[in-house]
Amino acid sequence: MKADAVRDIALAHAIETSPPHEALPSAARCEAITQEVLHTLGKPALGGKAGQAAFAQFLQLRAQRIIQASQLPADVRQLWQHAPGLARWTPLVIGLLALCLGFASHRITDPHRVDLLSLSLMGIVLWNLLMYAVLLLRSMVGLVRRKPARVAPWEPAQQATGSADTATATTDEHPGWLARLRGKAMPALRGSGLRKMALRFERNWWQASESVRNAQLLQWLHLGAALVAVGALASLWLTGLTKEYQVGWESTFLSAAQVQHWLNILFAPTQWLQWTTPWSLADIQALQGWVTSSMPAQYQSAAAQAPQPGVLSAPVTYVGERWVWAYTALLGATVVLPRLLLALWQGLRARWRRQHLQLPLNQAYFARLQRDFGGLATRLVLLPFSIDVTPERRAAIGHHAISLYGAGAHVDWLPTLAYGAALPGIDLPAGAQAVVLVSLSATPEAEVHGELLTQLRNRHGANGQLWLWGSDFAARNAGAPRRLQEREALWQEFARQHGINAQLITTGT
Repeated sequence: MKADAVRDIALAHAIETSPPHEALPSAARCEAITQEVLHTLGKPALGGKAGQAAFAQFLQLRAQRIIQASQLPADVRQLWQHAPGLARWTPLVIGLLALCLGFASHRITDPHRVDLLSLSLMGIVLWNLLMYAVLLLRSMVGLVRRKPARVAPWEPAQQATGSADTATATTDEHPGWLARLRGKAMPALRGSGLRKMALRFERNWWQASESVRNAQLLQWLHLGAALVAVGALASLWLTGLTKEYQVGWESTFLSAAQVQHWLNILFAPTQWLQWTTPWSLADIQALQGWVTSSMPAQYQSAAAQAPQPGVLSAPVTYVGERWVWAYTALLGATVVLPRLLLALWQGLRARWRRQHLQLPLNQAYFARLQRDFGGLATRLVLLPFSIDVTPERRAAIGHHAISLYGAGAHVDWLPTLAYGAALPGIDLPAGAQAVVLVSLSATPEAEVHGELLTQLRNRHGANGQLWLWGSDFAARNAGAPRRLQEREALWQEFARQHGINAQLITTGT
């Protein structure tokens, strides 16, 4: 789905899951909008790509009408219209820093010399070669361990925690660093329900567009790496316009033969592309020490005694210019060109992802809309984990399922799973969801509950959920609502770390 459509749907989701507010349409008005959109679209297409496209059109048109029915302040509308991706100043900062870093690295290390063993220029080449190897290794590992993409669940603007006041406080108490920054930019909304709604929308929208932003960041990191090389070359050439380079090399531990071998390995790509022969030992010996850019006498004698294609002949004079061109070709072939190609690839990925964002369709919010759209009932396969299932609890959980997914929701109960036991194999019917029921009285343990949620995510992916039975815990702590909030927040964060959406149940006995 296109980014603009997902952004509209995210805002509509935040509006509908917010506490009642005079600026927002009521639940009855949203229901009427749903009926109006269904009447406008006519009989929907069900199944296959046509059905998916029709449902996406339904979600987008419905979200647009809900936004139109809302009286949103200018701050919220500005936040809503923010395009996915990096801030506009980010590419400029990355580019300028990269150019300055490359220019300064050569300017500081080799101000008036063309050093055959230049640490700044060689360091740029070797670092980029190392990064290419890391990228290649990560790509191979990703192909071997390829897993279906997981769509992170959206958080409602108001969590269901027994009362609207405590839920709102819990939601906005720790809105995250991004939301806090955005909140400072919306002073007119402080202390209002609209601010909480805007913060939750921003968090969900930031999460939904994360793939686009990551591709853009990689694109500019590749461009920044290319600009580091360009900055070093700019320093190399600009210095050569006004200064006469000294050319050569010196080393306490390396001999001329070792330097020749190393340089031929380093310059192999350019020698292969330019069809030139490797550097000869006479080339390297003639430049040991430091000489001016013009041809040294000992180099002329060596060239005259052993003429060959890879050795300069006596009439050629500008030795410094030759090595400037050699390092320019090396950085261009091993850094600038590959990085530009990688940046182009990431730019195409960002463009494609901007057109193919995904929604967390397994959530109750979208399940209800799917039911309204196609008249389809939701089927849940529920597995109790170390909890007694009484008739009263069955009734309460059935009522909770209906409140989430509508009257057509159907719950299939499985036998209770013992504490510490592994998740059994569950064959889900088409479109069904696997739900693990855990008591809120239990403290989440990585070795037990963490392993259970990991198995749930790996086997069922987006079709796996965690329901927290909180009625017993809430009854025992009726005089300490803060403890209920803390325990719920602990489980919510624990489930989020394992890629699972958690729902709290505080009704029934």
